[in-house]
Amino acid sequence: MSDRHTSIAPSTGKRILAFGLSERIDELCAELLAPERFRTIGEHGPWLLERYREIVPTVLPDALRSMETGDRIAPASLETIRRSARAMRGCGVPLSVVLRGSIPALRVFGAVIHARDTGLSARDITVLMGRAALIAGELGACWAESWADARGAAPLGSGGRGGSDDGVSLAFVPVTGAGDGPVLEMLALVAAGQSNEQIAEAMDYSTQAVKWHLARLMRQWKVDNRAALVAVALVRGVLTTR
Repeated sequence: MSDRHTSIAPSTGKRILAFGLSERIDELCAELLAPERFRTIGEHGPWLLERYREIVPTVLPDALRSMETGDRIAPASLETIRRSARAMRGCGVPLSVVLRGSIPALRVFGAVIHARDTGLSARDITVLMGRAALIAGELGACWAESWADARGAAPLGSGGRGGSDDGVSLAFVPVTGAGDGPVLEMLALVAAGQSNEQIAEAMDYSTQAVKWHLARLMRQWKVDNRAALVAVALVRGVLTTR
């Protein structure tokens, strides 16, 4: 692989991680679109694979650029995600599949990065995978929000009840040992569509305390809305569906 190095962008001060995968778009595309990646999804695996076939060829180069530079995903890539979501407004796929749809991509990135000699330090690889998780969370949240809008449903975190297309509500629960219990309980209630006031009442906290804890987590994970917060939590494995 060529140009393996790290540097600092003068304009932003962000760490640039040149890991060479931008030169191997076709190879990485094939890995991401391999049918065996989606067998663990169950009956909805073929549906998710078709969404990847729509999105990956267009969005992958921008996602790799964002992983290297730490910059945000470009508006054109987000519009590709929105078009895919709007076209699926009548599908009968559960919300849990939508929110966890980026997991196959993260598994591929993780396997490829750790299997190749990227020339990056362990610290830089950790930064790289953290960026990948945030990008996956942003794209997943964009798809979920556009899908909800197209269906006329309440978006995540709007105060409505989260649920699947058959009307059965989903329960989100913290993964044992994933971190700070009270904050993750708040996050699980956000994922279920509870407002700050409802969370405060359920957990015997003040509304201001709930706002503070959730805002602190948004800053920590570098997301700017509740839907992205939930998507990143699912990708990171700190929340799961029950």
